[in-house]
Amino acid sequence: MTTESKPNYHHGNLRQALMDGALHCIREHGAEHLSLRALARELGVSQAAPYRHFKDKVALLSALASDGFERLGNAMRQAFEAAGNDPESSLRQVGLTYVRFAMQHPETYRLMFGMKASDFNTKEMDAGHTEGFCVLEDVIRMGLDSKVFAPHDSSDIATAAWCMVHGYASLLIDGVIDLDEQQAMLQFQGIEQVLNKGIVATASK
Repeated sequence: MTTESKPNYHHGNLRQALMDGALHCIREHGAEHLSLRALARELGVSQAAPYRHFKDKVALLSALASDGFERLGNAMRQAFEAAGNDPESSLRQVGLTYVRFAMQHPETYRLMFGMKASDFNTKEMDAGHTEGFCVLEDVIRMGLDSKVFAPHDSSDIATAAWCMVHGYASLLIDGVIDLDEQQAMLQFQGIEQVLNKGIVATASK
């Protein structure tokens, strides 16, 4: 092999290139077919180069999931802060942000919630994977403190809200509910009102 044809150990931001390549592989073939060696070939670097950033496939998948949790948490935090001191608007905007993230990044979303916590092997997950839920708890705390939300247990409210947005997002990206993003955002607002107002009529309670 000539010097010119040897794989290059240097590839600018190789870590990010590996993560981007991994997402493409997952999108096209599934996570089970992901290979660090195959990624190295595609990127034109040595077989050893990826291992300078990720010790194995699980480390790469963990980094992808960690990055997803961080981006989702940050987006939810921004939505919460932009909504001001309105608990109902905050809950709606945080939920919309969650669903939008899933629709725009389905491979990352599936990876984030498709692996068991014990499958991840990076310390980054310890801080990142709970950020979105912490935002939801902050919204609920504000709603309870202001008495805008009914006096239910905060954990019950958080779990109910999370189940709703997570389930809806999953149905959308799996094609069970066939809507584009704009249609989904409109439908979500109606679903969110059901959660806020309840299903049983007041007169029947």
